[in-house]
Amino acid sequence: MFKKRIKTEVVPASEYTNYSDRFHGDEKYATLRHVAMAATIPSTVAVGTGLFMFNKFNGAHSSTITPVTAPVQQPILEPVVAQIPSVVPVNSIAQPTGIIADKSLEILATALDPVVQILVAISFPIASVIMVGACFFFMLGNSEKAWSMIMNAGLGYVLINLSPLFLQILKQVGEAV
Repeated sequence: MFKKRIKTEVVPASEYTNYSDRFHGDEKYATLRHVAMAATIPSTVAVGTGLFMFNKFNGAHSSTITPVTAPVQQPILEPVVAQIPSVVPVNSIAQPTGIIADKSLEILATALDPVVQILVAISFPIASVIMVGACFFFMLGNSEKAWSMIMNAGLGYVLINLSPLFLQILKQVGEAV
């Protein structure tokens, strides 16, 4: 009696409803006025954007042109004496200064800092949702999957919150090398 099999049957939505209960009167069908309004709004925006971009790149704005009335002064030129060394090393190897590497590392760290902060900020809500979802597996009798999901969510949360520390350590190791 309790183990009776229930056969499910998929019925297309068109057999049991035409969604007419959602609309009243003439709202069931789109009129020519609705179609015309739906078509004019995107085209109006597109034309306006096109005109703005055309004027922006063709220099049609008069406020950007400023007349200059100051007199132009000629610079005083002085002769430059070049000092040529008497001995030029032939087999010299350029020593790396590290200025470009340091700046690029600083720029990259500065650019990725907000991304790391956002990921750390959203890690708790996501881990919470995953843990609550795992509790449903307990109710469904799949406790192995539930414990696995809870452990993975907890480990992921801890590692995400420690990622700024890991990045700082990686940066200092890179500077030491």
